Amino acid sequence: MTMIASDKYNIANVSWGDHVVFGEGDGLLHKVDSLERRMDSWRYELNTGIIHWRQMRSGKDDVYRAAPGFGRKKRRIYPTFGWDEFEMVPKLAHERSMEAFCYFSLLDHGTPLREKSVRERSHHNPQHGRNFSRMSRLTNQHPEYLMQDRDGNPHWGVVCLAYPEVRQHMIDLYTSIIDGYSWDGIFVCLRSQSRPADYADQYGFNEPVRKEFLERYGKDILREEFDVQAWRDLHGEYVTTFFRELRAVLKPLGLKLAVGCARGEVLGPPLSNATLQWRTWLHEGIVDDLVIDQSSSQCPSLWIQLWPMHRGYGYTQNYLDGWNMASLEDDLAENYKPIVENSDSRLFLSRQWNQRDGAKEASLLSRAEVSGLAFSAFRHDNPGPVARDTWLVPE
Repeated sequence: MTMIASDKYNIANVSWGDHVVFGEGDGLLHKVDSLERRMDSWRYELNTGIIHWRQMRSGKDDVYRAAPGFGRKKRRIYPTFGWDEFEMVPKLAHERSMEAFCYFSLLDHGTPLREKSVRERSHHNPQHGRNFSRMSRLTNQHPEYLMQDRDGNPHWGVVCLAYPEVRQHMIDLYTSIIDGYSWDGIFVCLRSQSRPADYADQYGFNEPVRKEFLERYGKDILREEFDVQAWRDLHGEYVTTFFRELRAVLKPLGLKLAVGCARGEVLGPPLSNATLQWRTWLHEGIVDDLVIDQSSSQCPSLWIQLWPMHRGYGYTQNYLDGWNMASLEDDLAENYKPIVENSDSRLFLSRQWNQRDGAKEASLLSRAEVSGLAFSAFRHDNPGPVARDTWLVPE
């Protein structure tokens, strides 16, 4: 489908790991000339003005584990490249008058390999993530930095931003990875592939949170009844603090900050009811671009469901079933438009989980508060794998 012409520019989300494993032809993005041809396609068929390149370098120090019998297959998934994608992606994007943002996932630090009996009934999805595991170096060495429930059990993959050490580690990681390259900025996504919490307010009782809440409100969240909404707002403050600190580092470097999150007022599934302080981000100019309507429930490349046996409950807003959610159009008009109109930040709508619909896309692009749409480059480039609807690694 060719994109309807517009004077606005869209985002191409490029999950490079999905391309190089599951793509076909030029859609593999194995070679520079293939990348050039696909960039031309994104530029003119998707009307792309911004590339969000989901990189793999932040995982180079991660700890990987494979169940018995699966190690050999895992090792041959990723090919060896004879070129530097961090050099070529910004260069080729700029030659086509596009911006290039390096894509990072903030709340997706992985999980240890569970015992076979658990993996058989509880897995990322039947084809991927059942027999392999990864953990970031940070959470492997410091599991105490993960979000905790009242008993100290961790929410695997989800770091607690109440720890200054966690925030600083992530800032140092991001800036060290992009150092020396010509990226225009970074995109921080709040989607998570972590196993969903059993209920929305399950995690968030780490000691720094307990201490801060006690100082502010005189209530011990581990031993007393407390104002749950104030606690949710506090967790939202930690997210905002992280973005403020990251922005302070990026701005002197001339780098932009883009953030992707769910639509609405809370982080939502599979994480928590932590407040999304997106109004503050726009009012203060903390973010240059805000991309909303993100979803953690399925892969944006192949639309395979993630953790289908674990959805959780208790969300004050739930984009999976529409609970307490306005329609997209009403939400834009009543909530986002008044804020965007008084901000220098740009608002984009993610369409990675929607079937292409030219009329719908044109209608959304006609809205003054919408700067553009975000599409999956994988789905655009790889109709064959999309039609096969599988994550099985080709032999």
